[in-house]
Amino acid sequence: MVAMSADPPISEGFVSFRGHRTWSRVVGDRGAAGKLPLILLNGGPGVPHDYFEPLAGPERFREAVGAFLDGVEGGAS
Repeated sequence: MVAMSADPPISEGFVSFRGHRTWSRVVGDRGAAGKLPLILLNGGPGVPHDYFEPLAGPERFREAVGAFLDGVEGGAS
């Protein structure tokens, strides 16, 4: 039997820019050497990140670091 490692860390927060807040979620260890970044951007104004979740669960970020973003006035922003 192969032991599975624990799910990678997840952090959520907001980035402020010019009076607006943009929601973000980072999945994976940002400090780990050799991990590739993957930025998941929504499909347009008012569209949240939700549709990425079935395709990009934490188990997919053992080899990469994923960043989900909701644009201004969309989703959790």
